[in-house]
Amino acid sequence: MMYNNISEYDYERVSFRQGSNHDSFKITTGQWTGTVITYGEVLINEPLDEQEEATLKFQYQIEQTPLDAKELEKDPEFNTYVGDILKHVIEKALDDNNYKIGDLPDGTESANNNSEELN
Repeated sequence: MMYNNISEYDYERVSFRQGSNHDSFKITTGQWTGTVITYGEVLINEPLDEQEEATLKFQYQIEQTPLDAKELEKDPEFNTYVGDILKHVIEKALDDNNYKIGDLPDGTESANNNSEELN
């Protein structure tokens, strides 16, 4: 369930962990502006029946913030917001047909050719 009306203007993808398969995002609007998070493992649990919705489980780490990181980690509103950003990122990637599932084998390039070369 989305509680926040997230758009692509509310966050930006940033290169925080060089050479990592994990995506980092900087929040660019609202009360958490300037906070950078990196998503870890993401799981989508399919519903058991038609009455239920799929659930999104994910891990994230606060990389930097102008606020108190320990307070943010405990803040249910912030956790919901971070989840809503992730949901928006996933939905946009699916809409744009610009995604991959799992890790790429070493030495191969992305089929969509949107990857950056590492020097």
